[in-house]
Amino acid sequence: MQVRAKGSQYKSLKLRQNIVCSMNFSSKTRPRKLINNELENKLGTANKFIFVQDFEKAETILKQLSVKFPNDYEILFRRVEVSTKRDTLSELIHDLKKLSKEHPDSKAINFAILLGSIRISSKNDTEKDKKADVRKHIEHSHREIEYPNNSKTPLINILSNKKIRINRTLDIPDDYFPEDFPIQELQFPNENKNRVTENLNAKEELYNKAVELQMNYPENYAAWFISGCALESIGRLSEAIEHWKHAFSLKSNSTSILATLTELQQIGAISDPNTNYAERFEAVDKFLVHGHFETHTALYNEFLNLGDHKNAINALRTLADWLQKQYGEVPVEIEILCLLGAMQAYKLANNIPASEACRAEVENIVIACKKSPRDMNQIYFIAQLCDEYGLKPVARICYFAILISKDSSHDLVIQTASHCVSNNPSDGLLECLKVAYKNLHGSPEIRFCMLLCGLKVSQVDVSDYMLKKNKIRDSISNETPSELILIQLDELYNIYQFDPEVHYYLAEIHSKLGNNKDAKKYFQYMFSLDYFNSDGILRYIFFLLKIRDYSTAREIAQEGLQLTSLSEQQSNELHWSIAAAYYSEGDFQNSYSEIQKSLTIDPWNHSYLILLLRSCLNIESNKFLKENEAIVKFLEEFILNTNSSANQREALCDKLMKYGFECIQNNFSEFAWNIAKCAILVSENLNDNLLLFVAKSGASYNSRTAVQEMLLLLKQKNNKELNFATLSACIAQIYSLSGNWPLVDEWLSIAKNNHGLSGKVTKQKLFELEALSIIMKGTDFKKAQTLLEAAIDSYDNIQKVPLDTKVLHGYILVAQGQFSIGIEKMQNNISTNASIQSLYFLIKGLERAGQLNNTTKESLTQLFHIYPTNSFEQKMVEEIFITVGNKNNSSPVGLAC
Repeated sequence: MQVRAKGSQYKSLKLRQNIVCSMNFSSKTRPRKLINNELENKLGTANKFIFVQDFEKAETILKQLSVKFPNDYEILFRRVEVSTKRDTLSELIHDLKKLSKEHPDSKAINFAILLGSIRISSKNDTEKDKKADVRKHIEHSHREIEYPNNSKTPLINILSNKKIRINRTLDIPDDYFPEDFPIQELQFPNENKNRVTENLNAKEELYNKAVELQMNYPENYAAWFISGCALESIGRLSEAIEHWKHAFSLKSNSTSILATLTELQQIGAISDPNTNYAERFEAVDKFLVHGHFETHTALYNEFLNLGDHKNAINALRTLADWLQKQYGEVPVEIEILCLLGAMQAYKLANNIPASEACRAEVENIVIACKKSPRDMNQIYFIAQLCDEYGLKPVARICYFAILISKDSSHDLVIQTASHCVSNNPSDGLLECLKVAYKNLHGSPEIRFCMLLCGLKVSQVDVSDYMLKKNKIRDSISNETPSELILIQLDELYNIYQFDPEVHYYLAEIHSKLGNNKDAKKYFQYMFSLDYFNSDGILRYIFFLLKIRDYSTAREIAQEGLQLTSLSEQQSNELHWSIAAAYYSEGDFQNSYSEIQKSLTIDPWNHSYLILLLRSCLNIESNKFLKENEAIVKFLEEFILNTNSSANQREALCDKLMKYGFECIQNNFSEFAWNIAKCAILVSENLNDNLLLFVAKSGASYNSRTAVQEMLLLLKQKNNKELNFATLSACIAQIYSLSGNWPLVDEWLSIAKNNHGLSGKVTKQKLFELEALSIIMKGTDFKKAQTLLEAAIDSYDNIQKVPLDTKVLHGYILVAQGQFSIGIEKMQNNISTNASIQSLYFLIKGLERAGQLNNTTKESLTQLFHIYPTNSFEQKMVEEIFITVGNKNNSSPVGLAC
């Protein structure tokens, strides 16, 4: 056994030697890339420990790296900075001097020793400043304070006992014990001048060494960096910045240089808009920069996975510290984040009491935030944190608070609802969604979330349910027989009874089949489940009107008008429903008022127009309107009958025009204008008579309102002949009958510049209008004559030329001195039923020719039995009355020159 043991021992030794040889061999042939990766990984690990302020572990790693890479400036300089934080610079310099003996050719070690010495000298100054501040406090209170001989009391307690306000800005720990300074030193501080002089000499010596390095190695960035640090130590900051910038130009990814320049740029000592040192610094390693939420949480998770719970907590705590330094406060969300991280870390470390204490503190803070949040986005962020760190009940409280709050934005509520329905559907969530649905006035997204939540709570297969529902929709759109659709709907209803859309479909199918009782039941249930579905509400109202439940229909329609989700068309339909209910109940005045609201938005809707006409017939109680009520009834039947022929349409249009002209003469201008709109909707042929009727009725009612509604007519695409050019000519004619000649000229110009005029229908009228406009302005009678004669020539037969046009032509001849021809032409075209325009120009022509004597005036008075129907005719009537009624020779106020 012993021999075997020896043999085995020998073999083990042999094997160990082979392994060692192979390791040495592999290390000799290892690619440089692997070495660099190892350096970067370990340096990155050190940076992470520095990030969480675990300088002890960071220094351990950096010490190992400095031994392995003695020529790496960044490692050695990083080690100096960490030792400065740990206050172990003296030990570091001692260690570096030993390392320098092992590597005498390493410039990096010598540079690091010099940098450490500069840091020690600067630190001594800082400590002396602090000590001087402490001495001032002690000198102030030394007369009253007697320190006990046996035990020393912390300074914090001493100051508190004396009720002296504690200056927290001093960098003094709470457990600091004041030293027993000699009384002479307190009373005679000038004796320290020698020490100050010695310190200055030491700084000068270090500065000279740094400058010597910089002079000897002008291309070495580390030499420039150290010389800058030396300049800073003796108070020459501006020169130091120049040295550091030069070092940056030599090596732009140096951690030491970037850290220095970034800090100086952030405090405003460097104003270089072309270079953002902070971005470059962060690009080297994201764990070199505090303040990024993702960086802190990622490092927390990394330390947590490694089992380093203390540093995991510190990874989050450093974020709070950074915010406190930058902004003077730590947001509540970050406090909760730190507590949640600590809760999870303590739990993994089996420190249950500490974990529970953190959890309880989180709950208290969340309850306080929920009562008075900064905004609902804050609550959502807190909910996400609680959700991520396993505090599901608290997260649910926050999510529910967002859903039921009226202060939550639309997008935030939708986002919260989607998240909750996807992860944790419940009856409580469904109730919160109902509140959110009400607050958002029927949001379709929340409606869908409510359906999904209800299906999941009822344990219904969502995919299968939606598939069946989509098939029913397809069947309805394809006009499948109602009986088959009803079978599918009953099957879907048996699966889930709380889908308002299914109730809507059931109500519609039963209404179509004549089952009004069942239809009303499903409509009522639909309305109780979803009173924001405007389409469903409209169908419910139409059903109530159908079954003559006018009171309920009107109440629901009036409530529906409060919905903010209504479209313009839906709002019009609700007003029509209210008007129809009023009309059916005999309240014609309210019916008229309500339908006017619909016509204001959609003035060319035939249903609205018919209801308005029927309401007017009953409001006016006029014998003339009542006698012609049959025309309105016939119009309603005709519009409902979509199979009418073109001849039937034109016959109805002629009846409407005749009736409309009579309405104008009987001073029912609004009624006539609505009749004109119906005539345009009925007719397929825009002839001259129809356009004249539209113009006269529009001018008689309200020219501006008529023009606005005519422009809206372009949206109607059922009339192919109506284009913008024809519409412009009609508008010009409306304004001519209102006497607004500037607008006449403007719309005539628009009509002439458009090339869509429909043949001879409007060309003659354009010439006539332009000539009339020129005459009324009295500018160019020759041009007016040319235009009017062109219009007359464009007619196929002289008999077709309107009498007003012939009389106007005669007046133009008189105005140009052709008295006999002009007067003869006017007198030949004047009859007992002459228009106001013809009578006006006859009188003005006779007056121009000097033939308007008293006898002529009396004979013309016999013809004057016409009442004006628009503002232009009103002005002409006034002028006629002044001229004919005045026997004295005077200059009347004239509209024409």
